[in-house]
Amino acid sequence: MQQNISFTSNIKFVDGYHFLKLRKGDRIGYKHNEVNILKSNKFYSEGIRTCTGGGVITPYLEAEGFHFLDDLTNKKNFNILINSLFRFVKNPKHGLLIGSKELDKYPLSTEQFQKIKQIFKQRIPNLTIFEKHKHINSESNYYYNLENDTWIIYSTFRKPNELNSHTIKNLEDLKECFESIQISPQDKLFINNKRISQIDNPTMFDYIEKT
Repeated sequence: MQQNISFTSNIKFVDGYHFLKLRKGDRIGYKHNEVNILKSNKFYSEGIRTCTGGGVITPYLEAEGFHFLDDLTNKKNFNILINSLFRFVKNPKHGLLIGSKELDKYPLSTEQFQKIKQIFKQRIPNLTIFEKHKHINSESNYYYNLENDTWIIYSTFRKPNELNSHTIKNLEDLKECFESIQISPQDKLFINNKRISQIDNPTMFDYIEKT
């Protein structure tokens, strides 16, 4: 019965204060001596810059989050990481990917993101993607709650020659933060509690063809 129901995941961008207030559950880290993949009803991860983070979800049933460092160790163990992701959530209905950054010092960042994205597009029918932080001084943090199928995201960016960082306060900020954004037709996007619909930006809500 559950497989015939279309669930809608909520994705909400908030500021730092509200992120810390809402963030609960189990922490996912990126270092090799930390938990990088975790199945839990509530999980969060912070400081996603050149890394790739996100989760695989079967709404209201099971969820798993991850945060992968873009280094040679994870490149070598890439197949192990991917197989681990789908070991406990075998047939996720929804997924979210966020991260990466194009910097000379971190050549594996976009490569790792692209490889994960292609696999996710093949295996997850409803996928939302926030790809490639545009600016050097930018990062993202996420929290997921399976009980209400909601992602809470706190992203910041600082443009060149600026002293202060920006949080995501509107659609223009979101587009300034990420190079590419694709929202699944089964997800709802909110920025500071304001719904962002296909009317606001049609191309961002285009269906992602599987490759």
